[in-house]
Amino acid sequence: MKSNIFKSLSLLILMAMAFVGCSEHDGVVYSGDSAVYAFAGATQKVEMLATDGNKIVVPVYRGTTQGTSTLELTFTPAEGIEELFTLENPTLTFEDGKSVAEAVITYKDINLLGVTDQYVLTLGFDEAKASPTNVNSITVKAQRKLTFNSIGTGTFTSNIFGESWPQVIEKAVEADVYRLPDCYVEGYPIIFSTDANGEIDNIAIQETGYKDDTYGMTSLYCTGTEKVGNKYNISAFFVVYLNGKLAQYTNEAVEILEFPE
Repeated sequence: MKSNIFKSLSLLILMAMAFVGCSEHDGVVYSGDSAVYAFAGATQKVEMLATDGNKIVVPVYRGTTQGTSTLELTFTPAEGIEELFTLENPTLTFEDGKSVAEAVITYKDINLLGVTDQYVLTLGFDEAKASPTNVNSITVKAQRKLTFNSIGTGTFTSNIFGESWPQVIEKAVEADVYRLPDCYVEGYPIIFSTDANGEIDNIAIQETGYKDDTYGMTSLYCTGTEKVGNKYNISAFFVVYLNGKLAQYTNEAVEILEFPE
């Protein structure tokens, strides 16, 4: 965190809006022979590659290796992306001697997916069949993997935090997409794309890494941008989820990104 200067702010409920990375799985081990099931965790981040065969694999575990069993899955893509992703088979089969099976989510063509968009997909199954950990639902956050190279160090001035710091700027090889690694919090980049004129044309809602003790993870919500010379003025505020909807967490401010000369 660059600083922690947030004061109590009224949460303003916004209109519900849709918006739109690979994980390692250590496995889940349960004792006993009952056919109980679980996902590896509540969230799985996936970075999609052109070589992935247009599929996302989500492991599901059971508490026995004896015999075969089946598990019915539910699949819920975020609003607006229902036509892009499909669950290959809603009936998952566990083979005799195996404690893990793979749910497969497919998509038609990676080139139909936005270069900066994050796609949120939810898999689940009947809670009555869940293991004691009760992980019967998983949120898959998938986005295209891009190859980034550093183009130098600029300056990021945050009027939300009232601070300024040197900011490494990276550009994707595959497109006019830029990444600001460790922008607000280490491990959480801010990503945006530009058009042919160098203007920002897409800066999706994305996690900042800053977590409120009560409301949890905050995300950057951009309301407009302006390019002035080698600087981008980004009008934005932080949002959180409140009762399943986005809620404004900070006052709106102008965040300024200055590219190196």
